[in-house]
Amino acid sequence: MNDSVFDTIRDIDDLPTLPSVAMEVMSLSRKPDVSIKSISECIYQDPSLAAMVLKMANSAFYRRGSGAIDTLHRAILMIGLNEIINITTSVSILSIFPPGDGQDESVRRMFWNHCIATGLIARHIDKKLAMKSMGREFVGGLLHDIGKIVLDQYFHDEFEEARAFSIDVDCPMHEAEQEVLGTTHMEIGHFLAEKWNLPGYLADINLHHHHPSAAQFKDITSLISIADLLAKAREFSFGGDRMSFVLADQEAWHILKQMGYPVHFLDLERFTFEIESIGDEVKSYIGALSETDARESANE
Repeated sequence: MNDSVFDTIRDIDDLPTLPSVAMEVMSLSRKPDVSIKSISECIYQDPSLAAMVLKMANSAFYRRGSGAIDTLHRAILMIGLNEIINITTSVSILSIFPPGDGQDESVRRMFWNHCIATGLIARHIDKKLAMKSMGREFVGGLLHDIGKIVLDQYFHDEFEEARAFSIDVDCPMHEAEQEVLGTTHMEIGHFLAEKWNLPGYLADINLHHHHPSAAQFKDITSLISIADLLAKAREFSFGGDRMSFVLADQEAWHILKQMGYPVHFLDLERFTFEIESIGDEVKSYIGALSETDARESANE
């Protein structure tokens, strides 16, 4: 790793941190006996966050039926605890890494489109393979490239140079980053995940989603690796990562097969057709997020 890049990022005093409530929610979610009451009470500690979560739960993307969801307890009952955790993570991450202005905004939007597409595709695959990731697949997809945002925010010119290099020579973005910056978004993302004290699987996904055989949590990391490739294939890309590939030849595919997941029963042609509308899902999710308003207050 380029020491100057790593040291600069490590020593940044105002490096963004997840809201304490979001971190507590993620910590609670790891407990097998977590209750709806404990999660809702935790989120209500931050009224702005609670308001955004409730508004997201009432969006067209999540809403079930015609009745309004007016409490977090009801939201969890209606759409599920895992989805509330996903929403809390999503709105928290986007609140600390908002889109920029002008051209920066379009680049940042491309980034979030890719990450959300990866999470949504991972959810589709998870259901197909009965992996029962319990919502971890969406959070993993959402956060797998978080190191890119940090590099873009604090080494913008160099990161743009790497992005241009990736496109010009048609090489993976992480290879271009290594060439230009001497480090990669995977290493920076892993550092950030550890700084935020995120669950181990998220640190693993950040560091190893391009080489899942090195991961400790091989199943979820492989799932995100495949979803990442498919998101790029659907043109939800950020850089020059649009090279052709054969999914059945991928390292992640073989790992899941060896772990006993029925990847050989997955009809790739049909599955590709099924995620044809992933762009609409991404737009719907982004739209729901953009409608949230931190100034609203939540009333239990």
